[in-house]
Amino acid sequence: MNGLFGGFPLKNKTIFFRQLAIMITSALPLDRAISTAGNGVLPQARAIAQMILAGNSFSKALAAYPYLFSEYEVAMIATGESSGTLDTQLNVLAAELEQTHTLVQSLKSKMIYPVFVAHFALFVPSLVVLVKDGIEPYLRMTLGMLIPIYVVLGLLWSCYRLGTTTGTFRYVIDTFLNMVPVLGSVLRLLALTRFTRALSHLVEAGTLPYHAFQVAARACGNSWVRSRLYTGYQRVGSDGKLSQMMGLAYLFPVTVTSLVESGEETGQMSPMLSKGAELLEMEYRGKVNLVMTILPVLMLLGVGGLVGFRVYKLMMATYAPIFDM
Repeated sequence: MNGLFGGFPLKNKTIFFRQLAIMITSALPLDRAISTAGNGVLPQARAIAQMILAGNSFSKALAAYPYLFSEYEVAMIATGESSGTLDTQLNVLAAELEQTHTLVQSLKSKMIYPVFVAHFALFVPSLVVLVKDGIEPYLRMTLGMLIPIYVVLGLLWSCYRLGTTTGTFRYVIDTFLNMVPVLGSVLRLLALTRFTRALSHLVEAGTLPYHAFQVAARACGNSWVRSRLYTGYQRVGSDGKLSQMMGLAYLFPVTVTSLVESGEETGQMSPMLSKGAELLEMEYRGKVNLVMTILPVLMLLGVGGLVGFRVYKLMMATYAPIFDM
């Protein structure tokens, strides 16, 4: 259950893959390398090492923990096993996880101020109630509103985590978030960045393009985006070009699909996909900066309006009898 709700923190997973790559390069037996690399960062490391000693492949052992390792990570490990480049693929995964961790941390850091303003908007305007009626009505008003919000968000997150990556509930949530102005485009760009980067690494590792497309689609982390990518794949078929699949998904900027098409013509698919991922990430960061610039201002304006309304009501309740005389 810890893996289900807590997952495998990106920072810990990066350390695990990076250390494991170094130990494999040093010719340390795989089971010992896993136990050592997972010490302190992955409680399931010994169990995974035991599965390998029992005759299972590393990718199959990781696949037994779907809430810890994504299908994309398992596919990259399997590619490394079959091609004899396991240490290389582990380094690629570690580098990608570092990039993803940086993106997530930047988003979290930019969300601190809006979340603070949201709590400010709840507690400060209600100070009128504290002055007028006392502490108990004040806490009943503020915490009575805040606690249900936290409970609902917690339940939604639990259901989201419990659902499979293609579950109906998860698809509904992702579809709803996609329709939210500005926020939808931010989440969509994040998913497309992850998809394009994963596709680049899979193609570079020697995975067949049509199979790489499907695995990368499942690795994008957004059910709505995944369904659109699958639609593009189904319209073209397994014999089609990646640029056609991406184009018929109607999600990517023309510059990105043009890069992929030129990569197909020149045989430089992986570098062109990496460049496309960089362009998408730049656009994503620009959108995030825009949202984080506008959102606090709108929230402060809302707080000011709410405070003014509360003060107006208090003044009217206090001085109305005087005006009626």
